[in-house]
Amino acid sequence: MTVDRKEAGALLNDIAGIETRVRELLIYARVSDYLFIWGVIWIVGSVASQFLGVGHVRNMWLLLDSIGLLATAGTAGYRVSQRGGTGPTVFVIARAATSVFAFTAFGTLWITLTDMGWREQVTFWPSFIGFALFAIGLWAGRSIAIAGAVIFALALLGYAFAGDYLNLWMAAAGGGGMIAIGAWLRR
Repeated sequence: MTVDRKEAGALLNDIAGIETRVRELLIYARVSDYLFIWGVIWIVGSVASQFLGVGHVRNMWLLLDSIGLLATAGTAGYRVSQRGGTGPTVFVIARAATSVFAFTAFGTLWITLTDMGWREQVTFWPSFIGFALFAIGLWAGRSIAIAGAVIFALALLGYAFAGDYLNLWMAAAGGGGMIAIGAWLRR
């Protein structure tokens, strides 16, 4: 069987499209792991923030962020070891931990510099994460960009309408949203 030039080009385009989709699905699977981790942390932290005294909230979030950092680094290391990644796993773990730390430090810096109130702080983090997911999604896949835009919009809606129940809104919309989006990306 012979294939002419036009058919060969069409077949190569089909293969390239499949390759792009497979790469996108692998990225989605990786991202969903981290959305699950941070979604659970977000739910626990936001619900606890609704009911704990102000003096305990900061320490609770430090503990939860530390757990999230360790879980993120551990998941990154596990993924590399499972696929027989190139280079030492310790570098992947260090990069994952550094990324989470840098992201958190950057956000904390701006919360401190702008002297945000509690409502603004509660809204800042999901809008910041939503924006980051949107920007990443522009390169990694439109589903991640859409997910980021949804989290961003839900954060702003909560700020405008949730009143005294903003922490519970963010638990459902932010944490629950991340878990739902993680499940959606795995589909």
